[in-house]
Amino acid sequence: MLVLGVLFYLAQLPPSPEAARKRVEATRNAAFQSAATQRLNDLASAEAALAQHSHEVAPPPPQPASSAQAALAQARARYDALKKKHADLPALPKMPHTETEALAQLAQLKTQVAATLARDVQAASPAGASTAGAAGKSGPGGPRLLGMAGDTSLTPFEVATAGNHGADIVPHGRFSKIPPLDAPVHAAAGRSAGAGGAYTNRLYVDTWYVVGPFEAVGDHPLDHPELPEVAVDLDGTYAGKFGTLTWRYVQASEYPLFLPDPAESAIYYGYTELRLDRDMELWAWIGADDDAKLWVDDELVWKGGAPVKPWFMVDARSMRREIADYNLSEGKVRLRLAAGRHRVLFKLYNGAQVMFFSLVLSDAQAASTGAPRVGGMAMVHH
Repeated sequence: MLVLGVLFYLAQLPPSPEAARKRVEATRNAAFQSAATQRLNDLASAEAALAQHSHEVAPPPPQPASSAQAALAQARARYDALKKKHADLPALPKMPHTETEALAQLAQLKTQVAATLARDVQAASPAGASTAGAAGKSGPGGPRLLGMAGDTSLTPFEVATAGNHGADIVPHGRFSKIPPLDAPVHAAAGRSAGAGGAYTNRLYVDTWYVVGPFEAVGDHPLDHPELPEVAVDLDGTYAGKFGTLTWRYVQASEYPLFLPDPAESAIYYGYTELRLDRDMELWAWIGADDDAKLWVDDELVWKGGAPVKPWFMVDARSMRREIADYNLSEGKVRLRLAAGRHRVLFKLYNGAQVMFFSLVLSDAQAASTGAPRVGGMAMVHH
């Protein structure tokens, strides 16, 4: 028993500075490798869709890559071979020197291949567009490249104001008014929309893995990336504002989500996954104190920037009507999502005092007079 007691005591001790440094470094290396692999696979998917649309032989799958530079070298070789068949592809840029630049170029090459596919689809006959549409959808469990093939007018994300007119991701120079609701509120919390769940037309996403605080760097801390933006590693260790950080599972017991360990001039991240049982168009209603970014499936869909928000004037916790309606929202973005799981990451900046984040989903295709169904509320567990 004495030996077990000693072992338990030693397990509770914080890691040594050297051990912590090694964990942070291991997390960094794993994040860059994971992100590089994902972007290489994205490029290969776009390449395969282009080959199918052009009635060419399907390219081989990419090989495992041990680093961002290795993944980029492989991607550049594939791109160079592709350019011999598709002369409209831009010339290869110079080989970068850093891992961050390598990740950026991987994304750039994928975007250029996708743009060529989109142009070919647009120029094709209706039959060709139908074939390309099939190319943009993989088999069961695979990704669906919405907005890349088939219906070229379909883009995955559309930012909108309360009046449903297009808007910039960053709402510069405007007072953020709380958007009005389109229907009576039938609200529930969870991360899954589909058959078999509780009736609701507003789904409050209440369950996240969160990590922070990180130091808020510079005059625009939302634009200074930390490792969670490279790749999410829920087992990772990070260098934070006051020491090492790890992810924590948080299920909010009330609306909105007030993050643990609030610190001034700090950055926080939250990660979750949405699960849909069918293709859906959803409004994502977003609110944050102070400001936030939101990514869905690694695509930036929202960045707050309004100079004044209603809860800057009063404590958000006193806004009882908005809290009851799950509507501490400063704007909304239309998400066109395929059935399956979708990765969601937010980044939150806190200047001082109250800090919260709100993500609420509603049916974007429902009539404004109805009370639509946004299906099941079964929790999705990692």
